[in-house]
Amino acid sequence: MRSALSAMRRAVDRTAPEQASAQGSAALARPAAVIQVQHVTKTYALGDVAVHALRGIGLTVQRGEYVAIIGASGSGKSTLMHIIGCLDLPTSGRYLLDGIDVAAMSEDELSDVRNRKIGFVFQSFNLIPRTSALQNVELPLVYGGIRSTTERQHRAERALAMVGLGDRLDHQPNELSGGQQQRVAIARALVTNPSIVLADEPTGALDSAATVELLDIFDRLHQSGRTVILITHEADVAARAHRVIRLMDGQIISDDAREGDSSGSRVPATAGKSQP
Repeated sequence: MRSALSAMRRAVDRTAPEQASAQGSAALARPAAVIQVQHVTKTYALGDVAVHALRGIGLTVQRGEYVAIIGASGSGKSTLMHIIGCLDLPTSGRYLLDGIDVAAMSEDELSDVRNRKIGFVFQSFNLIPRTSALQNVELPLVYGGIRSTTERQHRAERALAMVGLGDRLDHQPNELSGGQQQRVAIARALVTNPSIVLADEPTGALDSAATVELLDIFDRLHQSGRTVILITHEADVAARAHRVIRLMDGQIISDDAREGDSSGSRVPATAGKSQP
């Protein structure tokens, strides 16, 4: 199993976002598949009833793609996100991450992959109260075994600067707006330098202006060479992606690849929800 993890680590190192310029120069080459979901099903037992959340999903995402997965509540998109993010395993079928079968990994190996390779952004922010933005962003580095306080702080400061919060390092979550809290969450997702950013309904708690600002950040992450997967139920938000996959009743009903860039003009000012 250690050999599988070593292969995964080598793949992570090869696809680090710092190599985006090298990836750009090789853009004419055939892109590599970073995510391969093969005939995946997921069934939950609810008492005596079997709930089929996913029904034979097949999906391939190439390195550097910007993908939106859209569907109504109960469509299976959150279940699929948990499998793609190595938070859950399929009932049947296979999930290959950079060519490695996730089912062959131990819990420790899965935890290491989640920390090193995938940056998670959630709707509820999941920030620690009464803790500064800097300390919140440092946390994945602590879990990742980075012992140097100076290195952790430097990397956290750089991540916060990337999302426009370099002047909010000492602010606690209750001193920040909803949009700023979500940007702290994105900085936390980026601090380990992941090659994949997986965002679950990241605009659901934001107003229109904050939604557009947040999606601009995802545009830049995609342009830097990262693979971005956006889970949403809002068509206007999904339209920012280059590829939109629609789920219904645990199945893919459409997979629309779009040409062109992902400029801010795609999302009107009405996108998002009012701030509570």
